[in-house]
This record gives sequence, structure tokens and C-alpha cells, in this order.
Amino acid sequence: MRLGIAGGGRAAWAFGTAWRRIGWPIAGVWLRDESQSRLADLLETPRRNLADLADHTDLLLIAVSDGAIEEVAGRIPDTNAIIFHASGALTAVRGGFSLHPLRALPPAGSPSDLSDALLVFEGNHQDVAAGIAEAIGARFAVVDAKQKALYHAAAVFGSNYVAAVLDIAQQLMSRAGVEDVRPDLVALAESAIRNWSLHEGSDRFTGPAARGDAKTLERHKAALASDPQLASIYELLADHIASTRLAPAE
Repeated sequence: MRLGIAGGGRAAWAFGTAWRRIGWPIAGVWLRDESQSRLADLLETPRRNLADLADHTDLLLIAVSDGAIEEVAGRIPDTNAIIFHASGALTAVRGGFSLHPLRALPPAGSPSDLSDALLVFEGNHQDVAAGIAEAIGARFAVVDAKQKALYHAAAVFGSNYVAAVLDIAQQLMSRAGVEDVRPDLVALAESAIRNWSLHEGSDRFTGPAARGDAKTLERHKAALASDPQLASIYELLADHIASTRLAPAE
């Protein structure tokens, strides 16, 4: 299927490179006049206006910021192309569908591969979306439009907030006088993720909250007392982990 791309960011690059890998044609890229994106050059495809793009595609991907999706969709003239977007938060527009990769996407120009990614679908033309996933070697799941916001909140917890927590860990290490630990924190986080992936019960967590070590938890909270917001985040997460230890076995 011929793909047209409106936008020049990470999602545009991810789908564009997937299309190139499987040998499907890309009809062109639309970018705003002021855009500095190199996507058209990177994908070796022409830069077109929206009307021209709509006339030359089977599928038209709107790959702009969430706040601009409705505006760009409204500028596309009547077309036989199926319109879809890659937002995890918003539902389909113009009778098309949304297809969100549950993966942190790299910037345009960096290595990108959607094979084995989970593509989460919502909207119409499910057979078309499932065919895309199969062709590029991705997995496929469906979410109801009413649950899209909840789904995206879950995705944020699993990606952006993981990165935010690592930021906090690095800052606290620095305050403690331990520098240059970024690679070590990455290794620590990867080991925690690996442990979580292998266990579904309370064993998926380690640390003082999982052990019920109240004295250590109190020492940690005392060390964080100068930053009440951070202390509150710590306590909420500790309470969540502790609740798994106290939950009855299934």
C-alpha cells in the first residue's frame, strides 16, 4: 500500500523506515513550510502539498503533535486514502484509525525498527491495520476508543515515567557524592526490568518495601525530607510495592 506521510518527527520516521524495509512505496511527505525536518531526504521521497499527497496514497499517516492532528486532518481534501495517526492518546479522525507503537521511538535519522513492536489499534479498517502489523513483523492489539486515555496513561508509566525516575536516581546519587553512574543506573534499571519480566508475584520487586523493612524506609524518607514532593513520590511507590507483599496469594 502506498503511504503518504504528513509530518516529520519520530512516528513519521518509524513508519517510513518500516515501509522502506518491507519494500512498500512511499508517495511523499508533507511538511509545514517552516519545518526543518530532513524526513523527505532521509526517506528519498518527494516533498508534496497535502492535496497532492492525498491524491497519490492509499494510506495517509498524520504524524504531527497530538495538538495539531485535528487541524492537519481538517486541511486534507476529500480523498479515497485511509487516514490514520500514531497518537497513543487520541482516537481516530476522518473515519480512519489510530495505530500506536508501544515503544519509545528514536529521532529521525537514528536506527528505527518496528519489527516485534506492539501496534495498538483503535478505529475503523481493522483488517488494513492488522495487515500493516503483519507485513512489518509487528504484533497487534486492539483498544476501545473509550479506554484510549487509560491505555496511554499506562504507556506513560511504562516509558516516560521510568525515564523520570532514572533522572531522580541520578540527581540523588550526585547529591550523595557518587558521580558518573549513568551507565550503572541503566544496568540497575535493566536488571529490575528483567526481574519484573520473569516474575508475576511479589518476587517481581526487591528492596526495603518488598521486604517490609520499615526502619530502612524511614531512613530513606528522612534523607528526602528536604524535598517533600520527592519524599511523597517515594512513599507512594513504597506503599504500592508493600501492597503486593501483603496481598493474598492467588
